Amino acid sequence: MVLVTGAGGQVGTHLLRALSVKGISTRAWIHSEQNKEAVLASGANEVFIGDLNSRDDAVKATNGIDTIYYICNTANPKEDEIGADLIEIAKERGNITFIYHSVMHSLLSDMPHHKRKQAVEKTLVDSGIPYIIIQPTVFMQMLTPAVMSIKNGGPFVQKFYTSDQTKMSYVDMKDYAEAAAEMIASGAYTYGTYEFCSEGAYSRTDMENILSDLTGRKITSAFISDEDFLKASHNTADSYQGQTLLTMFRHYNANSFCGNSFTLTQILGRKPTTIREYLKNALQG
Repeated sequence: MVLVTGAGGQVGTHLLRALSVKGISTRAWIHSEQNKEAVLASGANEVFIGDLNSRDDAVKATNGIDTIYYICNTANPKEDEIGADLIEIAKERGNITFIYHSVMHSLLSDMPHHKRKQAVEKTLVDSGIPYIIIQPTVFMQMLTPAVMSIKNGGPFVQKFYTSDQTKMSYVDMKDYAEAAAEMIASGAYTYGTYEFCSEGAYSRTDMENILSDLTGRKITSAFISDEDFLKASHNTADSYQGQTLLTMFRHYNANSFCGNSFTLTQILGRKPTTIREYLKNALQG
């Protein structure tokens, strides 16, 4: 049985669905009773409600499982501490494979959340237990506000592109989940680190051209201000989460964030969903 932490989030629910398709039993770890029906509808066989920060809850949640799939909520200031505890518990229990949802280019330690994820990766590799590290790039689903704006006749609202020099690579969350489920089902990927990315690296002009072609009208960009982004994401400028996310966007804008689709293509046995395909489906949905 696979224990999926963060099972109530977007990545977690996509993963539960993909594992269910493979016939793999899952225990969804959520923090609130209100998410119980949603994760059961996504295919979870069992539900554990508890605090991810509690070691006692972690011990209870890991009872009788053979795989831990550690997904932490975005910009959690304790992601490395929680990860270390879960890894220690897995090592103490024995016969547990630990799968970690990290981030592409975790070595970019000037971004706080990358630094914490890098720390979890190191702890995991040093632990000696069987592990898989998955490093996804930016999820295409992060473009949902932009899609909604365009469907309502508005611009390509975004925070990735301050200039046309910036290039971004993306991955569809559905492809991520399908590939992760295949890795668990096959058992052939232990002790490896895998970058999940679709093909291509796209500039602001590339995105505008794709969207203009798909909609039949001229699409231009509108950059989201820090203030509007913080308000929409329910963060404040002085919060750890707010500063971490703003630091991430500044880094991506200044340096780009690009990856390669080879690994994901091999695992899926097909080409990953392209950004054009995703946007076309999203605009029609």
